[in-house]
Amino acid sequence: MALIYFPGCKYTAHSPENSKRLQAYLQERFAVTVTGCCSKNYQTLSGQDTFVFVCPTCWAILRESAPHAKSLSIWELLAGDERFLWPDYQGRTVTIQDCWRTFDNRGMQNAVRTVIKRMNLKALEIDDSYDKAGFCGVSLLKPYSPRYEYLAPVRFIQNAGHKFSPCSEEEQKILMKEHCRQYLTDTVACYCTGCLEGIRIGGVGGVHLMDLVFNSF
Repeated sequence: MALIYFPGCKYTAHSPENSKRLQAYLQERFAVTVTGCCSKNYQTLSGQDTFVFVCPTCWAILRESAPHAKSLSIWELLAGDERFLWPDYQGRTVTIQDCWRTFDNRGMQNAVRTVIKRMNLKALEIDDSYDKAGFCGVSLLKPYSPRYEYLAPVRFIQNAGHKFSPCSEEEQKILMKEHCRQYLTDTVACYCTGCLEGIRIGGVGGVHLMDLVFNSF
């Protein structure tokens, strides 16, 4: 069984140094093969492969475009890694923002909470968490990507096309600020760059969970 890591184009663009650090660690620790964009490289996966992902969109695309391959989130992989050196945040409290794109991936969601505990962080939950998650920043307030039509049509078009409601940038800001009023902590941790963008537009201190892992935010 080969582990194939998809580093996520958006996370790599958001945090290129941490993305490189993570790739190097995975190659050394688990002998993973690092590949490129899920929209192109899904065709390289075989039935004996397990794809490892950091991006919720990658997971949605790969499980539909390469259903023969197994999946494993980076959070599940790291949560079970006895050698990983975790930072210690000394009991600091953060709010967890789950992403709509992985609302039905309970294994990943549970691993996210485990990773947060490993870093000595306290997690504050909001009402719309786990399978109730309906947030993905302003990505749902824009037209959906054309690639969804052929890479994940069931997930994003047939089952969720109604969720995409394009509106103006000013309306997006208003809606993000309304969403962010529910947070009771200064820091909101998320694992999706779309969620992160929306949280910051809403005026709250958002941080990507992987940046917390590498203690660089």
